Amino acid sequence: MNSTNRTLVFLGIALGSVLVATGVHFASRPPAVEGYSEVGQDFFPDFTDPLKATELSVAKYDAESKEAQSFSVRKDDAGQWVIPSHHNYPAEAAERLARTAASMIGIRKVAIRSRSKDDWARYGVADPGEDVAASVSAGSNAEGAPNDPRGTRLTLKDGSGNALVDLIVGPAVEGQQQQYYVRQPDKNTVFVAKLDVDLSTKFADWIEPDLLKVNQPDVTRVVVNKYSVDEQQGEIVPGDILNFSKDRVSTKWMLEGLNAETEQVKEAAIGDLVRNLDQLKIVGVRPKPAGLNADLTVSSEVAQNPLMRQVLQADMARQGFFIARGPENSVKLVSNEGELLAGTGNGVRYTLYFGEIARGSANDIEVGLSAKPEAGAEADAKKGEGAEKQDATAETAEPPVDGEEKGPRRYLLVKVDYDESLLGDKPEEPVAPEKPAILNEGAGEAPGVEKVEGDASAPKAEAVPPAASPEKAVEPSESSASDAKSGEEAPKSAEPGSCDEPKADVAPAPQEAPAPQEAPAPGAADESAKPAEEAVIPVEPVAPAQPPVDPKVEAQRQYDQALAEYEAAKAGHASAVKAWEDRAKEGKKRVKELSTRFSDWYYVITAESFEKFQLTRESSVEPKTAAPAPEAEGGQGMPGGLPPGLSIPGLQGFPGN
Repeated sequence: MNSTNRTLVFLGIALGSVLVATGVHFASRPPAVEGYSEVGQDFFPDFTDPLKATELSVAKYDAESKEAQSFSVRKDDAGQWVIPSHHNYPAEAAERLARTAASMIGIRKVAIRSRSKDDWARYGVADPGEDVAASVSAGSNAEGAPNDPRGTRLTLKDGSGNALVDLIVGPAVEGQQQQYYVRQPDKNTVFVAKLDVDLSTKFADWIEPDLLKVNQPDVTRVVVNKYSVDEQQGEIVPGDILNFSKDRVSTKWMLEGLNAETEQVKEAAIGDLVRNLDQLKIVGVRPKPAGLNADLTVSSEVAQNPLMRQVLQADMARQGFFIARGPENSVKLVSNEGELLAGTGNGVRYTLYFGEIARGSANDIEVGLSAKPEAGAEADAKKGEGAEKQDATAETAEPPVDGEEKGPRRYLLVKVDYDESLLGDKPEEPVAPEKPAILNEGAGEAPGVEKVEGDASAPKAEAVPPAASPEKAVEPSESSASDAKSGEEAPKSAEPGSCDEPKADVAPAPQEAPAPQEAPAPGAADESAKPAEEAVIPVEPVAPAQPPVDPKVEAQRQYDQALAEYEAAKAGHASAVKAWEDRAKEGKKRVKELSTRFSDWYYVITAESFEKFQLTRESSVEPKTAAPAPEAEGGQGMPGGLPPGLSIPGLQGFPGN
């Protein structure tokens, strides 16, 4: 074999070896993992604008009800976000909506965990709406931790109903911050993705948490009216009425009827109640029935129709609210657990009506889907007070809605109106000072007071005849004494011939007993007059040196001073009126907003909130242990009964209002 053939043989053997090695490599390599090439890519590359999302839904399996619970938020035709699963209640948690939508942009596939459907339960990414075998329900995740086989499904859609985001989120990856097992519903592959999203299905997490939108320092009036309704007799049973008001200066709370000498308000108790108003949250919502107005009065159509009234009454009685007849044959709503009024300094007045216990599962409490518990509530109400307490005790054993609150929930109705008296008295305009008559034109030409008195004083000193009667003789001596004080007529009164003789005539008169002692002899009178003159000089040494005061000048000075004070008061009045009017404007605006907010709904509140509103005189008043502060001495209670801002007909001696 020549060298050429030998070379060709070697080349053939080498090529065959390469082919065999390549075949062995492809035959022995592991099968390709589906989705491996997608690692590092976005789940939803076309979703870049969160404003395109007009509907968000979250579905999660509920172990208590053993079914999937779906919670959705969508934008209605008016552009408002509402919650379809909760009677289209407004979804006011705008920040959460925006944050949830924005957090789904740019979600990347960090790593792959499985491409097998059998591993869905292991990684907790089974669809919450699908049945999962019981054998895997109590399994564990990849790290060995207990795991619910079902995940939480999050879906975002646009206005046309097209899915922008659709993802099932499982538990967090152990040891990895903000990393979760995830799966797209139409695919088998389980990925690891980094997420920063709160997938809550709680109604309370998607609404405005501050129901009343009231600030604690703004509350200046509180009235607790603890009447009740006797459902058997169909009568309103009056209870204690506690009228609290806060002093605007000292900010101390006062109570009408308080014995200020021995009692004082527990600031902590009333403060806790007001704080609860500020932080009041709801755990459920219901739409108001037809025929009940926004201000909780009954529409005239229903009030005049007995059949419609009966339907409305039956509907509301299940929640503990009843139609009562008030003054002048009016019709209104009352509640079986009384009312609470709260007023703010800008004229906003809230009225809270507390109704029956809310029964049922968590979902029933939130939206009232189950009719059976409601019917039971109506039946239990007829069993009497003992049965009601038993139901309330049993209710505390139910699982709390939010995992923390315990005790029976209560239905709540809220109305709001404007009361100008809560602002306090409107500042009165100051009155301009009246110009004195002496300053009017031509007044200076008229004889003044000094001129009249000067002309009259001289004749009085000289017109007394020696034979005058005793009564008339007294006047010259008094006039002389007055003139001596002024320093003008003192020399005349000191002359012996003019003063001593009239005094001697006065002495025999029985009504002038001191006269003989004042003038025993002319010489003695002279000596007594001299010390009197000497005594006047050091007492008023400056008086003779002062020039006479011009009454017109003095009147002008006083008028100018009063005018300056008026101008200052007028300037302060303008700012005070503006501040008062600004508060009134703010209050009216707030009432309008809140009236719209409360007009279509009534609510369910927690047992804790309800109990904090149940203030009694025993829990709010304590013996006075120390002397009150000076500023608190004058403001005892609320004189005159209920303040004008809270004087609502019907609170005292229902029905009314």
